[in-house]
Amino acid sequence: MIEHILLATDGSAAAERAAEMAASLAMRYGAKLTILHAYHPISFFLGEPNYTQVLERELEKGNQLLEGLRKRLGEMGVKDIETELIEGNAADAILSVVETRKPDLVVLGSRGLGTWQGAFLGSVSMSVTQRAPCPVLVVK
Repeated sequence: MIEHILLATDGSAAAERAAEMAASLAMRYGAKLTILHAYHPISFFLGEPNYTQVLERELEKGNQLLEGLRKRLGEMGVKDIETELIEGNAADAILSVVETRKPDLVVLGSRGLGTWQGAFLGSVSMSVTQRAPCPVLVVK
């Protein structure tokens, strides 16, 4: 039984398709949906005020992405939605949330906004698929 779905998103086209699939599954099973976005770590070597400015921009972009997706999926009919914004490597962040929240299913896009657009399966989706203790649905 699927009671909790973790949707990882970076705002890419594949992540948008994954969001639609996750919403469909959440509605079908009456599952809670947690939407996760991880942003790249910010170097302290930027110094102030640069570090704070970059951090604030990343937090604003991440929150806008999550809230926009929460609203859209809610309008589609998903009832129980939570969001989580984490700094860190995407694959490690996803796996960390899997470890703490124990979802029944992870849903993510096959390729994100990374630099290797030509890869058949993105490095994040490949890593999560190989290392997650629960089923992972990779959406093309």
